Amino acid sequence: FNPAYETLRAVDLSNNQIDQDVSEVFHNIPPSLEQLILSNNNIRGSFPSPLPTFEDMRHFNMTNNNINGPLPDFSRATPRIRELDISNQRQTESGGLTGKISPDFSRLDDLLVLNLATNNLTSF
Repeated sequence: FNPAYETLRAVDLSNNQIDQDVSEVFHNIPPSLEQLILSNNNIRGSFPSPLPTFEDMRHFNMTNNNINGPLPDFSRATPRIRELDISNQRQTESGGLTGKISPDFSRLDDLLVLNLATNNLTSF
């Protein structure tokens, strides 16, 4: 994304064969991005902690991958998010996202859709 790093607003790379650790993926996301769709790939590993900040992110979809580990605090990283879908991470033995769903999600005033289905989350 280097030539358009500051101007790029939307990326859809769903249904490809991206086989990469989620931390590497986050390292390459332009800070100005508003929409990121990476569903149906082989993105694996745990989300970086803390998540990088993406002030302008409105739509984030990484459904149907192999992400595992604790659910990160998206309220600090993506304060203007409207749609967050990280469902169906139990594709392999990775087990999906684990732990509690943070009450900090209630701080996301613009959030319209939150899809965390088919993971291993324990409580709200």
